[in-house]
Amino acid sequence: MEEFTPKEKSLFLKFVWGRSKLPPDKNFRNMKITSWHVGDPDKYLPVSHTCFFTLDLPSYTNKSTMKEKLLYAIVNCKAIDLDGQAGQGWDD
Repeated sequence: MEEFTPKEKSLFLKFVWGRSKLPPDKNFRNMKITSWHVGDPDKYLPVSHTCFFTLDLPSYTNKSTMKEKLLYAIVNCKAIDLDGQAGQGWDD
C-alpha cells in the first residue's frame, strides 16, 4: 500500500469497502486481511468482502506478484458481490 499512488489507494478502498473514502469513524485498523491458502496462489486474485471490510489475500510467492494481482483486482474487478457495478448509485 505504501507504494500505491493516491488514485490506487482510492481504488483499493473502493475494492475492499465499496467507497473511495473511509467514513470518519473508520480507519484501516478496522480492516481484516486473511491469508488464503490455495494450490498455486499466483494463479488467483484477491477477494474482497465489502460488507465486512475484509480482504482474502492468497499467499503469493513474492511481493511483486502480490502487487501485480492486487493492482489488477482494484482496477478491473468492479462487481460488488455480483449485485452490480461498483460506483452505481454510490455517492462518494
